[in-house]
Amino acid sequence: MPKLGDIVTVEGEELEFVVFEVREDQVGIFPRYLVEDVDDKIWDESELDWRVTGKRPLELSEWYNPAARFDNEEAVVKYGVTFRQFIDTDRVLEIVQPSQDLMPEIGQWVLVDDEDRGLVCGVVEKLEGTRIHAHFVHHKCAKKTGHWKQVIESAEVLLIDATYQQMYENGSVLDE
Repeated sequence: MPKLGDIVTVEGEELEFVVFEVREDQVGIFPRYLVEDVDDKIWDESELDWRVTGKRPLELSEWYNPAARFDNEEAVVKYGVTFRQFIDTDRVLEIVQPSQDLMPEIGQWVLVDDEDRGLVCGVVEKLEGTRIHAHFVHHKCAKKTGHWKQVIESAEVLLIDATYQQMYENGSVLDE
């Protein structure tokens, strides 16, 4: 049985998916997009499409976990997909990567499913036992935008990403 944060493959789909909720006979999933696939693209309003900037990594104010881009009401119009979906557990073929029971490190990104804001990601600034102090960034394409600092429990983390850990662990980028 899949659990929160597992990365799974689903019958009839080529993409991998992340489990965001587990019910008795269903799991809530969203597609897993790799950071490298989208981290140097910005939305071009005039073309209604993504434009590659060719510069990596983006500034913290522009960077986002790919999931934040699609977790909104406009995703169906812009991308032709319903981002979050519930499927029967028997459609899950394999757990490709079990949920990360590891604690993130300073400078890594954590993805959290916030009840009010949807999927949000933040840079880990400090660790205290199971409590994580993070600087969250909600990208302009998400339901709501903004920057804020928040303390979360490690059990709330869906994904951890270390793509730009060295850049963010020194803290200077977080002081924008």
